Amino acid sequence: MLRRPNGVPVPHDYRSVDTVSQPVHQAQPRIFLVGRPGAGKGTQGARLAQRLDVQYVSTGDLLRKAIEARTPLGTAIEKVINSGNLLPAELIISLVESCIEGDSYVLDGFPRTVAQAVAITSQASNSPPIAIEIAIPTNVALDRLTHRGRSDDDITIARRRLVVYETETVPMLNYLQSCGLLHRIDGDAPADIVEQTIWQRVSVVLSSSHPEPAVTMPEQHHSHADSASLFGAVAAG
Repeated sequence: MLRRPNGVPVPHDYRSVDTVSQPVHQAQPRIFLVGRPGAGKGTQGARLAQRLDVQYVSTGDLLRKAIEARTPLGTAIEKVINSGNLLPAELIISLVESCIEGDSYVLDGFPRTVAQAVAITSQASNSPPIAIEIAIPTNVALDRLTHRGRSDDDITIARRRLVVYETETVPMLNYLQSCGLLHRIDGDAPADIVEQTIWQRVSVVLSSSHPEPAVTMPEQHHSHADSASLFGAVAAG
């Protein structure tokens, strides 16, 4: 059974999901799962990594584990997260690189800024990475965040995190799209449906020697109005 970095098992019954049987030929899949806070990146990242039999790395889990350890670094991380801001690029890149064990992985919640995206996409590899955006509207994200019961998800912090997402992460999505790496998936659906959609898209891309990015939902326009109506964005989830 797959386990998150904090040792918590991630159970899932695949009997309820219509598994796609397309062959996967790419030897070293490198997949980034990105999206607004509350999009379901943790659930989908764990499931996708298990399907592909590759390492799953959640930046949110790594940061929460550091906080729980009550080290000086963890205390500093907690202050940043509780403010709704993002951690310095150098710190999060170093943290992620220290946890990656090989050339194949699913990264949940990373990259989140252009600097992080440039750093991770510039790594030498036999194949380009695949970036999957699990797209949900801001109102859905806010509702999910304020009902999942984490300490960093009170209404003020949640709003702040969603605004930071618009200012810091949306430009990163534009960068990945300009590189031909971004695939947008509708995340406002039941988890099993989202999982199936992601798996179908990933299977096609990994089976193709020259994959073309695809959008499997109407193109979302990240307006400045979204930012004005909220106050936040993601630091740890």
